[in-house]
Amino acid sequence: MSRISPGKEARLQVDGELRGILDELPGLVWSARQDGSVELLSRRWSEYTGKDDAELVGWAWMDADLIHPDDHATVVESWGAIRASGKEGRMEARLRRADGVYRWFQIQAGPVLDDHGDVVGWWGLNTDIDDQKQAQAQANGEQRLLEMITRGEPTAAILEGVVRLVERGSTSLRASILLLDEDGVTLRHAAVLSLPRSYTEVIDGAPIGPDAFSCGTAVWRRELVVLADIEKDPLGALFRANALAHGLRACWSTPMLSSDGRVLGAFGIYATEPRTPTKPELELLERCSRVTSIAIERSQSEEALRRSEAYRAEAERSSRTGTFGYDIQRREFTLSDGVCEIVGVPSRTRLPLAELASRIHEGDRERVTEVVRQALRDGTTFEYEHRLVMEDGSVKLVRVVGRSRVTAAGNHEIVGAATDITASRRAADELQRAQAALTHVSRVTTLGELAASIAHEVNQPLAAIVADANAAMNWLAADPPDLLRVRESLTAIIGDGERAGRVLLRIRSLLSRTPPRRRPCSLNDVVRDVVPLVAPELARQGLVVQQVLVPDLPQVVGDPVQLQQVVLNLMLNAAEASKDVPPERRRVVIRTFVERRASGSFVHVAVEDAGVGLDPAIDKARLFDAFYTTKENGLGMGLSISRSILERHGGKLWARPNEVFGATFEFAIMVPA
Repeated sequence: MSRISPGKEARLQVDGELRGILDELPGLVWSARQDGSVELLSRRWSEYTGKDDAELVGWAWMDADLIHPDDHATVVESWGAIRASGKEGRMEARLRRADGVYRWFQIQAGPVLDDHGDVVGWWGLNTDIDDQKQAQAQANGEQRLLEMITRGEPTAAILEGVVRLVERGSTSLRASILLLDEDGVTLRHAAVLSLPRSYTEVIDGAPIGPDAFSCGTAVWRRELVVLADIEKDPLGALFRANALAHGLRACWSTPMLSSDGRVLGAFGIYATEPRTPTKPELELLERCSRVTSIAIERSQSEEALRRSEAYRAEAERSSRTGTFGYDIQRREFTLSDGVCEIVGVPSRTRLPLAELASRIHEGDRERVTEVVRQALRDGTTFEYEHRLVMEDGSVKLVRVVGRSRVTAAGNHEIVGAATDITASRRAADELQRAQAALTHVSRVTTLGELAASIAHEVNQPLAAIVADANAAMNWLAADPPDLLRVRESLTAIIGDGERAGRVLLRIRSLLSRTPPRRRPCSLNDVVRDVVPLVAPELARQGLVVQQVLVPDLPQVVGDPVQLQQVVLNLMLNAAEASKDVPPERRRVVIRTFVERRASGSFVHVAVEDAGVGLDPAIDKARLFDAFYTTKENGLGMGLSISRSILERHGGKLWARPNEVFGATFEFAIMVPA
């Protein structure tokens, strides 16, 4: 606030020295009379506006093409309010520069008072704040874009907003956003506003490279590329004609990188005159590139999440599986669509414990509750199967795995997965029944092949019974009867009868279709039960059977009948492999022994022959495949069935060639702890 003496004219006087100072001050300095009409302007006014003082003093500045049309009414109103208040005031407006460009100014006015405190004039200073306004507008624009990203608005709208942010600050700049295709070698426009389609269509699909204009080279180099003069710079050759035809003379491009360093695309700014970018323009390019990268990466992450969720949902449907979480404090489940489908409830996010528990079969509820409580106490994982009762009364079998954990907030919860195994369990049961039937057929077929040997094994005790009975009759007919000899004959008859009975019992057990019954049994006894059935047939073929059985063999848990079938199959295979070898090699040796490892003890049964051996061209693993056979008339089921039986017993079957002649087929079963 300034004051003047009463004796002077009621207007401002500026001497030469003061005028020189005012002319050197930054900004546009002015003074006005008490009524607001402009009286004096500093030299910078004419430099900025290109007008003489005479065109602006008085009230001419109001009529001159100086104030932006959108700001004119506000300036008139604000200037009137400041004058009426008689106090210092400020306003903002855009003033036209000599080249026609409007720039923002802060207009500050202060009263000049006489000794009585009356306003006799005004001093003013217009300060160029266009750069600050642009920076603030850009910051506000960036903030709005980040808010759009946070709200999850469409990526296309965000990218267009970035381009608009660049172009709004200058009429000579054009912006474009290009994304790298999934092929990783071509670029396509994702957002343009003022660039004509006839220009962008030529660039779309162009490959990146060391000489691929501005954007393609920036992506290739992963660094800022500046084409200061497209007409002259060799790097502009690829699209020079197209760019110049559309009035584009310079281009500055920077690659857009994801948070993990992947190249997403390029952000480009074109200028309509040859030049390098200013520092604010480079900063703008960098900021816009960063915001665009965030938007694109978010979009890609959301798309990847949508695809992942679609894959997960499809996987749940295909595998009849779903996931769940249980909030212990709220006693509430969060179920995936897969679990909702298993349980038979509509898709929803939450389900009370009571409602889910009511669907568990009453025979399983107590067991399930105890398993979960144990997991909560010990902090361990759990796995169990239980039945679910549907609304229509049908029953599903479900396998559940899960674990308890403590969240970051300190709350306890259970997370896990559930699988509907009803169909798979039904299929497994049907398969097991089919395997049992096939195993039975195989045993019957094998016994049919041994009919002559079995008949011989039964006929021997029967013939002995008849002979002993005749001898007893003769000793009774003697005079006097030789009762001691009769007793000996009758004792022999009883022994031969029991012998025949044991043979029939073994045959009957092999022919039975009873379900597998596992119990402790000795593999030595299994071998001893099988050899008498096979040995006569092998002897008829000139083969000698040798048994090398370890005494006091530990017992294993299994079904003796099924294990007899395995030994029977292996011995018959050994006989088949030995039928065409020289007589001195026609032997089959069956051994039992114990192997002790760190993991436990295993009982082995090995059937060794000196036959033709294993063909090196044969895949040993395929020997145990169904319907694979090396026999001329074989079905290829014996070894496959034997392997299945042993796998169900937790055992393993394999084959190996002998060092000299023949092969050995061996299996092992673990001794229970």
